Amino acid sequence: MTKLQRARHRLLQKTVLAAFVATAAAFVWLYWAGPYRAVVLDRAALAAAAPNALDDASRERIATPSAWQTRRREIADRLQAEVYGRLPADVRARVVERAPIVAMDARGIAGVEQIEVEVGDGVRFNLVLVMPRGSAPAPVIVMQNFCGNQAAFPGRPRAIAPPRNAYPIPCQSGFFDPLHRAVFGAWMLGPPFERIIARGYALAIFYGGDVVPDHAPDAPAALAALQAEGAIAAWAWTHARVIDVLAVDPLIDQDRIIAWGQSRFGKVALLAGALDPRIDAVVALQAGRGGDALTAHRAGESVSAITGVYPHWFAPRYGEYALRDPPVDQHQLLALIAPRPLLIVHAARDGWADPAGAFQAVVGARPVFDLEGGPPPRFALRAGAHSITDEDWRLTLDFLDAGLR
Repeated sequence: MTKLQRARHRLLQKTVLAAFVATAAAFVWLYWAGPYRAVVLDRAALAAAAPNALDDASRERIATPSAWQTRRREIADRLQAEVYGRLPADVRARVVERAPIVAMDARGIAGVEQIEVEVGDGVRFNLVLVMPRGSAPAPVIVMQNFCGNQAAFPGRPRAIAPPRNAYPIPCQSGFFDPLHRAVFGAWMLGPPFERIIARGYALAIFYGGDVVPDHAPDAPAALAALQAEGAIAAWAWTHARVIDVLAVDPLIDQDRIIAWGQSRFGKVALLAGALDPRIDAVVALQAGRGGDALTAHRAGESVSAITGVYPHWFAPRYGEYALRDPPVDQHQLLALIAPRPLLIVHAARDGWADPAGAFQAVVGARPVFDLEGGPPPRFALRAGAHSITDEDWRLTLDFLDAGLR
């Protein structure tokens, strides 16, 4: 071996060792101190310290459903002002074009229809509706996806349109799809279509980036065009525009429309359900800060972290609550969903999403569900990390079967 070869060999050894050490350090941080650290919930202590959504601004407790209806309007307005920003104007959507897609062109998935939707002047997005077999009106799960409708299907079939606007580089081709699934779960890009339709549920999926790009430099122009202040509010508004389309479809059961989302889209599903009475149940997975976890709990992802990385998600005022508690909090958001069925799911190794703060929010919302005569909101903690897994979908479908059938 020549001197040059030996030098290159030593450099390669050092590089491999450095990469190993860096990987090991990242693993240790992720699982012992970072986002994937284990969470143990002292449910009794958390429940004892939980706020009560029936307490009004003067700390007087609301005692009647009629008084709650007045209070809920105040909370909805305050959430928009302090957390999410104003929503776009309530303009109904219209269908531009509908096109059925045969199973052969949708990787074997039957009952697929692609719908081009327009709202107002110039706002367009693609909705994909997947219907179960049978003639009876079907319950429908409305959900947003991370990488576009095409990526939600196995193999990215060409018959499904890609996003209309730019979207993140890791989503632009299928190259990173295996990595997405390995890190964030088998169903991170799209749902288990066949399992869901076999249980009798339709799916309505859309890519919110067609309306507001999930990219801080690009979002402000889209938000300004909509006269909205935060992407989460704009995407919740898009949920409502999807329901505009579904509301005139005779194949959809209008009494069983479900808003479903994970992580940032869990936040969206909760806000959509809180503000749109046409939504009959809400399922949110690991919605975390600004979603199902109390801002005042101060664990996991901080307000300063989330508004620093994702400044386009929230109202401008939300960043002011990095060091002080907001005048409205997430237990009140959850309470706005009462008396409809609500499922909150967290993961035992997802400290970043603050399962303890979410549990407290569920406890704090429950008195409103009791007052309104609805089923108590359900909190589930599964094994694993921040992801969408088989267990998440099992919990979802079993919950909906029990609550909406």
